[in-house]
Amino acid sequence: MLYPRLLSLFCFILMLLVGATNAAKTERYAVCDRHLQASGDESVVSFEIHVTAGAFRGISNLPVGWGLVIDNDAPWRTKVTANTGVGAASLTPEEFKKVQFVIEKNEFGDLKFNLSGTVSVTKDYEKTRQISLKMSDFSLTPAQ
Repeated sequence: MLYPRLLSLFCFILMLLVGATNAAKTERYAVCDRHLQASGDESVVSFEIHVTAGAFRGISNLPVGWGLVIDNDAPWRTKVTANTGVGAASLTPEEFKKVQFVIEKNEFGDLKFNLSGTVSVTKDYEKTRQISLKMSDFSLTPAQ
């Protein structure tokens, strides 16, 4: 009778320790794309950012007129997709570089923090060009 209780108590304490270990590795960063390779006559009309071992906690400097979907998936593989419904809300490449994401980094096990994505730009709002983003394209600064 005592054995099942001790086993339950042991499992409970183990779960608390694992949770505390993961919490200690959690960090927050302000993330933006400082290296977008687009010309001045192109406009940003959509983007998709993927995060491994992290979750989106906020976004700033995205103007009215953008649709935004944040999918913070449970296994810490998340993404944000956004597009503009009207051309007037599109961003210049310089404005897009000011869009900032707050991302919570949470590496554990073999899951390592990584960012990637795509940005769609256009000159005429009929044809778009996809720009691929990799980890080195993003600027990360510690956030509160």
